[in-house]
Amino acid sequence: MKILFLVGATSRIRNFHHTIIRLAEHGHEITLAGRLRKGAFELPKTVVHPRVTGRVNPTQRTDAWRDFVDLLRGARDYVRYFDPRFAAATRLVRRAYEIAPTEFVLFCERHPWVKRNWRLVSRLLALCEDLIPTDPGFEEFVRAERPDLILVTPLVTFESYQTDYVKVAHRLGIPVVFIPFSWDNLTNKGLMRIQPDRVLVWNDTQEREAIELHGCAPEDIVITGAARFDDFFAAKPSTSRADFLTEYGLDPSRPMVLYLGSSQLTGPNEMELVRRWAESIRGADDEVVRTCGILVRPHPALRTSWTSVDMSDLGNVGISLNASRNADQELFDSLFHAHAAVGLNTSAMLEAAIVGVPVHTLVMPGFDEGQVGTMHFHYLVEAYGGLATIARDFAEHQAQLAMVLRAEQTSSSRSRHFAHQFLRPRGADQPVSPILADEIERAVTIGGPDFADAGLGEHRQVRSGIVKRQRHTTPAWHAPLRAALLAWLRRRAVGKQTVEDTTIIGTSMSLRPVKTALEEIQQGTAPVFVGPWLDSIGDELLYWIPFVRWIAATYGLPPERLIVLSRSGVGEWYGPLAKRYLDVRKLFSRTELDHWSHRSVPQREQDPKQAVMAPFDHEVVERAARAFDLSDWHVLHPSMLFRVLSRLHKDRALPQMADVLRNEPIDTAMREQIGRLPPKYVAVSVGFTDVLPQNEDNKRFLNELLAKVASRHNVVIVDSQVPAEVLVPSSDRVHLLASLVADMDPLRAQIQAMANARAFMGGYGDLAILAAFCGIPTTAYHSERMPPDQPERVHAASESGRWGTLTLERARRFKSVQLPTEAHA
Repeated sequence: MKILFLVGATSRIRNFHHTIIRLAEHGHEITLAGRLRKGAFELPKTVVHPRVTGRVNPTQRTDAWRDFVDLLRGARDYVRYFDPRFAAATRLVRRAYEIAPTEFVLFCERHPWVKRNWRLVSRLLALCEDLIPTDPGFEEFVRAERPDLILVTPLVTFESYQTDYVKVAHRLGIPVVFIPFSWDNLTNKGLMRIQPDRVLVWNDTQEREAIELHGCAPEDIVITGAARFDDFFAAKPSTSRADFLTEYGLDPSRPMVLYLGSSQLTGPNEMELVRRWAESIRGADDEVVRTCGILVRPHPALRTSWTSVDMSDLGNVGISLNASRNADQELFDSLFHAHAAVGLNTSAMLEAAIVGVPVHTLVMPGFDEGQVGTMHFHYLVEAYGGLATIARDFAEHQAQLAMVLRAEQTSSSRSRHFAHQFLRPRGADQPVSPILADEIERAVTIGGPDFADAGLGEHRQVRSGIVKRQRHTTPAWHAPLRAALLAWLRRRAVGKQTVEDTTIIGTSMSLRPVKTALEEIQQGTAPVFVGPWLDSIGDELLYWIPFVRWIAATYGLPPERLIVLSRSGVGEWYGPLAKRYLDVRKLFSRTELDHWSHRSVPQREQDPKQAVMAPFDHEVVERAARAFDLSDWHVLHPSMLFRVLSRLHKDRALPQMADVLRNEPIDTAMREQIGRLPPKYVAVSVGFTDVLPQNEDNKRFLNELLAKVASRHNVVIVDSQVPAEVLVPSSDRVHLLASLVADMDPLRAQIQAMANARAFMGGYGDLAILAAFCGIPTTAYHSERMPPDQPERVHAASESGRWGTLTLERARRFKSVQLPTEAHA
């Protein structure tokens, strides 16, 4: 028998390698097909066999439907989450919202009837799927392979192209079998849009999901167990407990607790939780708990994020960075030598069940959405008597651990019972790979003539009695509806792709790459990362945000598509421009940020700054994509802005920059009064800047400026740190913002302080630009040449009435200080 196994990515083969080899040994020929990975398609060594081959399969349609299938399928995947059964699965619903086609999400938001009538909408989208024909390229590939059976995994990813292969299989009369890849795939991804002939599930829980959530017929489902864990059931420890713990610097005489890291979907801020959890262990009242060993095993996909994490201050703590998706022996040893396993919501808990380790989980506010906000977490705590013991706070958790750590290290009957029911329902001692191979063989028997000249044979019969024939025709009513649907989609696409850009970006050949990149983003449907912005706050206010605002308006990028990547405290600057915002610093530990700062080229050596997407920028985007669980995205990077600035600067045409900038005033919501400040005051900066550098003249100037202003007005010094060269007068009129609002984010405090000030005075730089943005009259001083174009941009924003006025003065010794007229309003 010839079997075509569509695996999507070669990394998924690991879950089925024993089954593949068994089928090959039974005389079957297996072709494993998927997409390229880093420019190559290489089969793992575990499936090396003369009858096993690999090749790349088409993943993009080549027909008229190419640009529309993802939209229709993504919409249908999104609608499934309107089902009331997903009401409590907030994390899954939000991820579906983030992944779904933006225009359909917007349509649903504008038309609430869609959510109320989700069943009807789902049926209409299912009809659209039925109208989409098979793709000639996909069909040609299958005909060339001439398989007797098609296997497919994972099938249910969002907008999955594998749906087209199921269609081709039905059209050509080839039995098609779907094997779920993981334990949670039937609840947290997309739909089986076209039903396969047979579904081979792990257990009766997945069987129920396939029937209730995907509409599978019960007679088409077979429970086999989970073949991916066969090696783990058969594993033995490779080292002694003393040697293993010593390798990680742990005390072998103490019991050890293993922390199992979760994926970005379920544990986006897990690093913070692990630190707090370990600190709570060290502060426990129970001595055994307080002194136990702690081994942290990050999720394999996130281990690089932990490379610079240091927990040595907590003592008797190790971090296992050897974790990988294929490191079964390392995980087995970690579990075997642990007294208990702790985690949020991860498949490693299933391996813990196999070993028989007691499993514990913390369900705590701020960290629990990846648990209670999913459906599969409830299997860990409820199915087959439950596997994980829940604690709602650290005290309860410590009491639970105390009972386990004080007892002898023995196998947990609760864990093993769960493992047998969830992973091996057809027998605890029965490996699943042979069962899976037998069910695959049983799925088909060739019952008709051999391959015909036209392609494939006319007849296939599954041993259970399912008969398949080639589908030469479709219902007559399909043709007119199909034509109407395609015509409607085309009309919408033409309207969407019409962009008239008459600025320098749209007309300059040297900036054509920028326009092309913007058009690609505009024509796509995937989310767009805006940033990361790592430059000064002045340039962010003057150029970057107005530039992004112009792009969004000109190229029709709705807020639902944009995800801003910047620093803490500036999210509100973007206002309604983007629905989502992520503080870059939250993606890294402090040690990691120090590591990257040493690796990165200092900004003063870059001309211009962020002119290219540096390695750190790539790392930020990759981690942000994991945080939002995105598999596809675009990047609107600052290099586009700097390319435009560079071109205009070379052409001596910087005034044209105004054409691609849209300034907006400060959001009124940011004008919150800080109660500890005087009711009327002048904001003053006494910090040195690029155009007011540190020297004797400027030091004398800033001291005199502060003294003169404080002699007539209440003063709030808004610098986060006052230079040692500046003497702060001892006066009731002088207030240090940093000491008054130590509990606030520094930048946030500066914004609020300046937004409520009568005026701002200080050296020209980021704080002066921020003051003008906050809408207050600003007097800025300089002793060096001003940066090109920047003051003009501030003046332009001020003249539009959107920013405060900016008055530029040369730094000098002066006799008096007079506030601008507007300051007295």
